Amino acid sequence: MPANLPPEYFKAEQRYLQAKTLEEKIQATQELIRIAPKHKGTEKLLRMLKQRLAKLRRELEERERRRGGGGPSFAVKKEGCAQVALVGLPNSGKSTLLRKLTNARPEVADYPFTTRFPVPGMMDYEDVQVQLVEIPSIVEGSSWGRGLGAQPLSAARNADVIALVLDASSHPLQQLEILVKELEESGVRLNRSPPKVTI
Repeated sequence: MPANLPPEYFKAEQRYLQAKTLEEKIQATQELIRIAPKHKGTEKLLRMLKQRLAKLRRELEERERRRGGGGPSFAVKKEGCAQVALVGLPNSGKSTLLRKLTNARPEVADYPFTTRFPVPGMMDYEDVQVQLVEIPSIVEGSSWGRGLGAQPLSAARNADVIALVLDASSHPLQQLEILVKELEESGVRLNRSPPKVTI
């Protein structure tokens, strides 16, 4: 059965053949599908065009995914005069503290690991802007991949100051030992100046 394609279809097909980018090819293919008559003689053609459109969209999604860098980053751009990392175990009150001291609105909940990525907020202290960053919870074994792994520890490493947040109602000394141990094992030395580098 003949397809009886209108002249507009052939013009749109030329636009597809001349298209350079995926976006242009997707747009031209959508136009071809829209223009093509819908009857028994064009069933195969429409099926082929829809398959082409699906393939082009998959290619575009794949390109966007690769360009995206594999997900959200744990790096936080420094702002203000200093960056302070709020580091603590799950449910130690980091989100609540950040909420009280800054304009940030992190999610606060009763369950552990509410914060999955660093949350920055700016605090005014005597007319000076200080950036507070809530680091996702660290657990015993984080430096070896437990919990959210070593990524939160690497985010803390970039800060100018590390503030350890402890839950005073639940063995604070034990929490302190765990945090110091995990930070030390990931290469973060507390209460020590960075080494001087000369070139």
